[in-house]
Amino acid sequence: MSIKTWSNDQEEELIRLYTKEEVKDVHELATHFSKGYRSVISKLVQLKVYEKPQAEEDNKTQTVKTMLRDLENMLDIEIDGTNLNKKENLVKLVEALKVRIGYETDVLS
Repeated sequence: MSIKTWSNDQEEELIRLYTKEEVKDVHELATHFSKGYRSVISKLVQLKVYEKPQAEEDNKTQTVKTMLRDLENMLDIEIDGTNLNKKENLVKLVEALKVRIGYETDVLS
């Protein structure tokens, strides 16, 4: 036997707030119902009304790879692969940025 954590009244109110009043912030809804935000998402999915938030248009097309290629073109450098955790790739990026902005290490010494 399962325990029902959402009453019928709460479900109806959730549907009304989410669909009719356009309260799409699951954290706000979670506070309102004194539940976890994941519980709210789960209930909205179960009720077949959840709409996954859309990422901003700019971020949809930009991947790490495309951003690195943009940096390579802007700074006239070549980064091997897409791994900036690799020290030599990060060193190339930092050095290219220093040259590009005219940063001199002697000034701070």
